[in-house]
Amino acid sequence: MPIRIALLRSMVISRHRVTGADVEALAEAASGTDARAVMATGNVLFRSRRSPATLAKDIEAACKARFGQPTEIIVKTGEEWRALVAANPFKAAAKKTPNRVLVWIMREPVPPNGISQLRRRAHASEQITRLASGDFYIHLGMPNRDDTKLVGGFGLNHIGAVGTNRTWTTVAAITKALEEMEEQGH
Repeated sequence: MPIRIALLRSMVISRHRVTGADVEALAEAASGTDARAVMATGNVLFRSRRSPATLAKDIEAACKARFGQPTEIIVKTGEEWRALVAANPFKAAAKKTPNRVLVWIMREPVPPNGISQLRRRAHASEQITRLASGDFYIHLGMPNRDDTKLVGGFGLNHIGAVGTNRTWTTVAAITKALEEMEEQGH
Protein backbone atom coordinates (compact mmCIF):
# COMPACT_ATOMS: atom_id res chain seq x y z
CA MET A 1 0.00 0.00 0.00
CA PRO A 2 1.35 3.48 -0.81
CA ILE A 3 3.11 5.54 1.84
CA ARG A 4 1.99 9.08 2.66
CA ILE A 5 3.86 11.73 4.62
CA ALA A 6 1.75 14.19 6.62
CA LEU A 7 3.24 17.34 8.10
CA LEU A 8 1.48 19.53 10.65
CA ARG A 9 2.06 23.26 10.27
CA SER A 10 1.88 23.83 14.03
CA MET A 11 2.96 21.68 16.95
CA VAL A 12 0.84 23.60 19.47
CA ILE A 13 -2.91 23.42 18.94
CA SER A 14 -5.33 24.90 21.46
CA ARG A 15 -2.41 25.15 23.90
CA HIS A 16 -1.75 21.41 23.53
CA ARG A 17 1.74 20.36 22.44
CA VAL A 18 1.19 17.64 19.84
CA THR A 19 3.06 14.40 20.54
CA GLY A 20 4.12 11.51 18.31
CA ALA A 21 1.18 9.48 19.62
CA ASP A 22 -1.13 12.36 18.67
CA VAL A 23 0.06 12.52 15.05
CA GLU A 24 -0.18 8.75 14.72
CA ALA A 25 -3.77 8.89 16.03
CA LEU A 26 -4.62 11.68 13.57
CA ALA A 27 -3.33 9.59 10.64
CA GLU A 28 -5.28 6.57 11.85
CA ALA A 29 -8.45 8.70 12.23
CA ALA A 30 -8.13 9.43 8.50
CA SER A 31 -8.02 5.67 7.77
CA GLY A 32 -4.22 5.51 7.60
CA THR A 33 -2.47 2.33 8.69
CA ASP A 34 1.01 1.57 10.02
CA ALA A 35 1.37 5.18 11.27
CA ARG A 36 4.84 6.19 12.48
CA ALA A 37 5.73 9.55 13.97
CA VAL A 38 9.14 10.93 13.02
CA MET A 39 10.91 13.17 15.50
CA ALA A 40 8.92 15.59 17.62
CA THR A 41 8.00 18.04 14.89
CA GLY A 42 4.56 16.98 13.65
CA ASN A 43 5.62 14.45 11.03
CA VAL A 44 3.88 11.14 10.44
CA LEU A 45 4.29 8.48 7.79
CA PHE A 46 1.48 6.01 7.14
CA ARG A 47 -0.03 3.81 4.48
CA SER A 48 -3.11 4.83 2.54
CA ARG A 49 -4.52 4.59 -0.97
CA ARG A 50 -6.43 7.85 -0.49
CA SER A 51 -5.31 11.04 -2.25
CA PRO A 52 -3.10 13.55 -0.42
CA ALA A 53 -5.78 16.26 -0.74
CA THR A 54 -8.46 14.04 0.81
CA LEU A 55 -6.10 12.93 3.57
CA ALA A 56 -5.14 16.52 4.39
CA LYS A 57 -8.82 17.48 4.80
CA ASP A 58 -9.58 14.40 6.89
CA ILE A 59 -6.55 14.82 9.15
CA GLU A 60 -7.44 18.50 9.66
CA ALA A 61 -10.97 17.42 10.63
CA ALA A 62 -9.54 14.81 13.03
CA CYS A 63 -7.29 17.49 14.48
CA LYS A 64 -10.29 19.76 15.08
CA ALA A 65 -12.22 16.91 16.71
CA ARG A 66 -9.27 16.00 18.95
CA PHE A 67 -8.01 19.48 19.91
CA GLY A 68 -10.93 21.82 19.26
CA GLN A 69 -9.30 23.50 16.27
CA PRO A 70 -7.38 22.37 13.22
CA THR A 71 -3.94 23.20 11.96
CA GLU A 72 -2.98 23.07 8.32
CA ILE A 73 -1.79 19.67 7.16
CA ILE A 74 0.34 19.03 4.10
CA VAL A 75 0.35 15.47 2.74
CA LYS A 76 2.84 14.22 0.17
CA THR A 77 3.19 10.85 -1.55
CA GLY A 78 6.42 8.91 -1.19
CA GLU A 79 7.26 9.80 -4.80
CA GLU A 80 6.65 13.51 -4.22
CA TRP A 81 8.85 13.37 -1.10
CA ARG A 82 11.71 11.66 -2.93
CA ALA A 83 11.50 14.26 -5.73
CA LEU A 84 11.56 17.07 -3.17
CA VAL A 85 14.66 15.60 -1.52
CA ALA A 86 16.43 14.99 -4.83
CA ALA A 87 15.81 18.60 -5.90
CA ASN A 88 17.79 20.07 -2.99
CA PRO A 89 19.84 22.89 -4.53
CA PHE A 90 21.98 23.20 -1.37
CA LYS A 91 23.32 19.65 -1.01
CA ALA A 92 26.81 20.68 0.16
CA ALA A 93 25.38 23.06 2.77
CA ALA A 94 22.89 20.39 3.87
CA LYS A 95 25.78 18.02 4.62
CA LYS A 96 27.85 20.65 6.41
CA THR A 97 25.12 22.51 8.35
CA PRO A 98 21.80 20.66 7.98
CA ASN A 99 20.02 22.91 10.50
CA ARG A 100 20.62 25.91 8.20
CA VAL A 101 18.90 24.42 5.16
CA LEU A 102 15.12 24.74 5.32
CA VAL A 103 12.64 23.06 3.04
CA TRP A 104 9.22 24.66 2.69
CA ILE A 105 6.75 21.92 1.81
CA MET A 106 3.70 23.43 0.15
CA ARG A 107 0.13 22.24 -0.28
CA GLU A 108 -0.11 24.21 -3.53
CA PRO A 109 2.77 25.98 -5.25
CA VAL A 110 3.88 29.17 -3.56
CA PRO A 111 3.17 32.01 -5.97
CA PRO A 112 6.14 33.87 -7.48
CA ASN A 113 5.17 37.04 -5.57
CA GLY A 114 5.63 35.08 -2.33
CA ILE A 115 9.20 34.19 -3.29
CA SER A 116 9.78 37.84 -4.22
CA GLN A 117 8.60 38.92 -0.78
CA LEU A 118 10.94 36.43 0.87
CA ARG A 119 13.88 37.59 -1.22
CA ARG A 120 13.25 41.19 -0.12
CA ARG A 121 13.47 40.02 3.53
CA ALA A 122 16.60 37.94 2.98
CA HIS A 123 20.05 38.82 4.27
CA ALA A 124 22.72 38.97 1.55
CA SER A 125 24.07 35.57 2.66
CA GLU A 126 20.67 33.83 2.44
CA GLN A 127 19.53 32.02 -0.70
CA ILE A 128 16.04 30.99 -1.78
CA THR A 129 15.27 28.55 -4.58
CA ARG A 130 11.73 27.77 -5.73
CA LEU A 131 11.26 24.34 -7.28
CA ALA A 132 9.01 23.57 -10.25
CA SER A 133 6.70 21.82 -7.74
CA GLY A 134 6.16 25.13 -5.93
CA ASP A 135 7.99 23.95 -2.82
CA PHE A 136 11.11 25.92 -1.99
CA TYR A 137 14.44 25.72 -0.24
CA ILE A 138 16.19 28.33 1.88
CA HIS A 139 19.85 28.28 2.84
CA LEU A 140 20.38 30.43 5.90
CA GLY A 141 23.89 31.60 5.18
CA MET A 142 24.26 33.55 8.41
CA PRO A 143 26.06 31.85 11.32
CA ASN A 144 23.11 32.25 13.71
CA ARG A 145 19.80 30.90 12.43
CA ASP A 146 17.93 33.04 14.95
CA ASP A 147 19.13 36.19 13.15
CA THR A 148 17.14 35.51 9.99
CA LYS A 149 14.04 37.47 9.03
CA LEU A 150 12.93 34.72 6.66
CA VAL A 151 11.31 32.31 9.10
CA GLY A 152 9.84 34.28 11.99
CA GLY A 153 7.21 36.83 11.16
CA PHE A 154 6.64 35.64 7.61
CA GLY A 155 3.29 33.98 7.13
CA LEU A 156 2.43 32.30 3.88
CA ASN A 157 -1.29 32.69 4.58
CA HIS A 158 -1.28 36.38 3.65
CA ILE A 159 -0.07 35.50 0.16
CA GLY A 160 -2.64 32.72 -0.18
CA ALA A 161 -0.34 29.75 0.36
CA VAL A 162 -0.32 26.89 2.86
CA GLY A 163 2.97 25.27 3.74
CA THR A 164 5.31 24.30 6.53
CA ASN A 165 9.07 24.16 6.85
CA ARG A 166 11.51 21.53 8.07
CA THR A 167 15.25 21.64 8.54
CA TRP A 168 17.36 19.28 6.47
CA THR A 169 17.98 17.26 9.66
CA THR A 170 14.25 16.55 9.88
CA VAL A 171 13.93 15.96 6.13
CA ALA A 172 16.71 13.35 6.37
CA ALA A 173 14.97 11.62 9.31
CA ILE A 174 11.66 11.50 7.39
CA THR A 175 13.47 10.15 4.32
CA LYS A 176 15.14 7.43 6.38
CA ALA A 177 11.76 6.42 7.87
CA LEU A 178 10.27 6.36 4.35
CA GLU A 179 13.05 4.05 3.14
CA GLU A 180 12.53 1.75 6.13
CA MET A 181 8.79 1.52 5.49
CA GLU A 182 9.40 0.82 1.80
CA GLU A 183 11.84 -1.97 2.68
CA GLN A 184 9.26 -3.54 5.01
CA GLY A 185 6.65 -3.46 2.26
CA HIS A 186 3.01 -4.44 2.94
